[in-house]
Amino acid sequence: MTARYPLTTWMPPYEEARRLIQFLEGKCYSHWLSMHNAIYANWKSLEMKGKRADPEVYIPLVMSREDQVLAYRIWRETNINPRNSSDAVELMRHHHLVVFPDDVFTLTEAGKLFMENDESILAKIDHYEGILIILAEVAAQGPAKEGDFLRAFQEFFRLYTTFSAKNSGVVALRHRLENLRQRDLVEKTAQKYSITDSGLDYLRRFKGGNTGDAPTIEELVKQNNAVTRRQLSKYLQAMDPFLFEHFIKLLLEEMGYHNVEVTAPSNDKGIDVVAEIELGISRVREVIQVKRQKGNVGRPILDQLRGSLHYFQAVRGSIITTGGFAKSAQDSAFAPSVAPITLIDGERLLNLLIEHNIGIRRREIRILEFDAESLSQFESEGELNPISLEQPESE
Repeated sequence: MTARYPLTTWMPPYEEARRLIQFLEGKCYSHWLSMHNAIYANWKSLEMKGKRADPEVYIPLVMSREDQVLAYRIWRETNINPRNSSDAVELMRHHHLVVFPDDVFTLTEAGKLFMENDESILAKIDHYEGILIILAEVAAQGPAKEGDFLRAFQEFFRLYTTFSAKNSGVVALRHRLENLRQRDLVEKTAQKYSITDSGLDYLRRFKGGNTGDAPTIEELVKQNNAVTRRQLSKYLQAMDPFLFEHFIKLLLEEMGYHNVEVTAPSNDKGIDVVAEIELGISRVREVIQVKRQKGNVGRPILDQLRGSLHYFQAVRGSIITTGGFAKSAQDSAFAPSVAPITLIDGERLLNLLIEHNIGIRRREIRILEFDAESLSQFESEGELNPISLEQPESE
């Protein structure tokens, strides 16, 4: 079973978290908690009255005078809305940046490194919180909109956290993108996100939240494509069986089959799709049985298909499944003196879908390289050292 752990859903920008840590260090945790509880005990009434956005308005309405003093100080000295301070405190606690001996906010060694903007600590937090997954998605897909990164992040979100509501994943993604934007690792233009040079460099240098060998562009693309294959596979497994037959019909048409028809459910002799394919100068009829399942297809299914060929005047058949095939079925598929049966398992099915652009979208990653040869006509006599193109350092 996959381990689950708490996530900082409303991920604050790290600079904002630093400002709050600096302010709260040495102060009483229970005092901050009293202020926080006073805000959220009255949250719904403040929301209905439209008074939650302005701290100057809501602070005197919901808390004691002692809590008001702390709330006003947070707002005026850090420029952080007190209602958002819980986001940074949640981040601090999840990643052990502060501890509370004698009820006092106290920085840990990790917290001190975080305050110094140490990248190794940031990368560990980014790995834990799924931020590196989002950054890799932006690198692979950008420029793209927020929703284009949601599916990959939702997969991480469902597997590793205790949250289940889809909206929680949307909120978490949005806050993480803003975190990356404020760190200049991504940029946002006209509602689309792109990775910056700094973001690409950061992604290359950190893997799994730790300093290590830098992943290459090819590795990042491979990681992204593996996620896409899993997403496509899960989609097929959840598809309605009848619609899956029509889905296979579309695939066969894209592969060059002609007169592709889904058979009627009644009296179909175990045949789901009938089609024609050109082999050399001849066109032959083929019958296809479709199995949307996780387990292996056995020999009896293959024998049933082979025995039904004559009902459709077919000379060959295929079985397409989202699962696999038993060894007995594989051994019998091309046995001598009988009609051949092609076996398409789940992995090969995914390959065909990707090859024919069904259920996937291809995006181009542009890598710029300096081309000195194309500029040779502008060189003076003698070899031009590329370094001389840069401005000399001032002494």
